[in-house]
Amino acid sequence: MLLLLPSAPVEGGELRLMRSVLISLQRVLAASTAEHESLDLPPGARPALYCSNKCTLLDWCQLWCAYPSNTLTHCLVSNITVMPTYQEINMADVLTCHTTRPKDLATNANITAGAQDILLPLRVRENLLDGFYDYHKNNCFTTESSNSDRWFTLDFGQPKCFQNVILHAQNNIYASTRFNNVQVRVSNVTAVTPPEDFAAFDLFGEFPRAASPGQVVEMKSPKPVCARFVTSHMLVNSYFQVCHIEVF
Repeated sequence: MLLLLPSAPVEGGELRLMRSVLISLQRVLAASTAEHESLDLPPGARPALYCSNKCTLLDWCQLWCAYPSNTLTHCLVSNITVMPTYQEINMADVLTCHTTRPKDLATNANITAGAQDILLPLRVRENLLDGFYDYHKNNCFTTESSNSDRWFTLDFGQPKCFQNVILHAQNNIYASTRFNNVQVRVSNVTAVTPPEDFAAFDLFGEFPRAASPGQVVEMKSPKPVCARFVTSHMLVNSYFQVCHIEVF
């Protein structure tokens, strides 16, 4: 379900597209590294309009939920990133929420990657595919530091068209060393030996410097690009850590 609502409760406000997503209330509230705010719904207020406008007026808000599900007396706004194709497994307290994020290709794609940092067992490559990011470092993926490991590749199964690739650096001081001089390349070729063969892929975008904590790197093509594979790799000799990716 889509909501196309005014971005502010005033005449002439811009329209903002929000997509519905099922998510556990407990998972939202358990995200201690994120920012949340619970608001009482005024008597007679329409949750969709009231919560959407409140979310839009907060520049950090990316998700809102009206709850409890049986009475709808509160509005929860949060800055966690939840993609429209996120798949909730805890249905006991599930809510229908609305996210500002677009439907993308990275969520639920297939992924191959260099070796994971063995000292960080929770930062697995699958974290980039679950459609959820609450700014905690264990939601990220971290590779080993060798040149043969500082990469990951998304496989959509068949060529898909997109114009945007968004990468999130980790939200701490180590972003400058673990997200530094990063390239994104695209291809329809399946048989490659990473990272040497990545040079044969088409360059989609690059970030040729060190990231700041929590930096969101947005790469945009002037026209749609159609490819089956999207690969990202870091050229600097260090561990490579990415916390969230979107392709749309």
